[in-house]
Amino acid sequence: MNEDRIDRARHHYERAVFSGDTAGLDVAERELDQVEADLALARGRILHARFLAERLEHPDELPMFERAAEIYRRLGDARGEADALFWVGTFHQVVRDDSASAVPALERSYELAAQVQDKLILSYAARHLGFAALG
Repeated sequence: MNEDRIDRARHHYERAVFSGDTAGLDVAERELDQVEADLALARGRILHARFLAERLEHPDELPMFERAAEIYRRLGDARGEADALFWVGTFHQVVRDDSASAVPALERSYELAAQVQDKLILSYAARHLGFAALG
């Protein structure tokens, strides 16, 4: 799917440069933003898996999740934002052992997941909010 978005962006670029048709550039930028957000979220998850295996915080993990959340928010992708915010909260809770910093992101993740009826993210956020309440 992301590969298709990149191919379409290349097509819009070529139409703009070689034909002067710039009508598709906004679409191309939006699709590339979606790819960037998806990639940032995926990279953050990989870094989180490394943390779980090695117990060493990677300096790029939190910025990856925050970047993804920012882009998804800008795109109006509530499901993507909910997912990224869940990971922001999880980072604070699991990596930094800081539930106070985690709760706002987890609460917003829960709200967004409920809005888009994403039961999986909703359950993840609820579980981690429960951990914070017990903490």
